[in-house]
Amino acid sequence: MPEGKIPYPVLIFLSLAFGSLILVNGDRAKTFAQKTDEKTFKILKEKMTDPQTGLPKTLDPHLFKGKAKEAYQIAKEIPEILSQMPCLCECEPYGHENLLDCFIDRHGAG
Repeated sequence: MPEGKIPYPVLIFLSLAFGSLILVNGDRAKTFAQKTDEKTFKILKEKMTDPQTGLPKTLDPHLFKGKAKEAYQIAKEIPEILSQMPCLCECEPYGHENLLDCFIDRHGAG
């Protein structure tokens, strides 16, 4: 296995685990409006990208409650893994390219 690559079964497990966390609908913050426009999301992603890692930063977990807060905390800790995982919630119309993208806006909170 090439260094830095996540085994496929682990990616599937993590996708399912995160999918169950982000489907919790009542734990999201009320302050951010979901951006569904692809152009707007790409601008946000550019602004959120960390120049050292080349990966976008996630929203602060403290903006959320319950399972959503937990999901954003985990996403903040393992962005390199999430950037390799496909998202299973069909968020491509928003401009999302991988599971990490769900956590740079409030999409990951449901």
